[in-house]
Amino acid sequence: MSIPVEPADIGPQMERFGTVAYVLTVRDDATPHIAHLDMRLDGDVLRCGASRSAAANVTQRPNISVLWPPYEPGGYSMIVDAAARTVDGAEGLELELRPTSGVLHRPATPATPPTNPNCASDCAPLGS
Repeated sequence: MSIPVEPADIGPQMERFGTVAYVLTVRDDATPHIAHLDMRLDGDVLRCGASRSAAANVTQRPNISVLWPPYEPGGYSMIVDAAARTVDGAEGLELELRPTSGVLHRPATPATPPTNPNCASDCAPLGS
């Protein structure tokens, strides 16, 4: 389940989840590439250092996802989809990520049943 969010919702959530996240891109052979990177919010975009592989991947396939794992046992993960591009930053090549959607997500359990009949998991919009 993907719920559209305003970029303004990401900043307050990052206060909970922290700045370190996993950036998921796609290689030329259609396999995933995952980079563990430090994010910062700059207005309505996310910025992070660019690994060489991630930079090459977003040049060809700019639609990426960013995953923040739960910050507490049994908690939500935050998943943000974004359009990415490489830019020159103060300390070298960076990724500029423009969020397009996001969701707080965790598997449903008997203690946390699905919150939506169309979703088998416990999903919540960002900003909740």
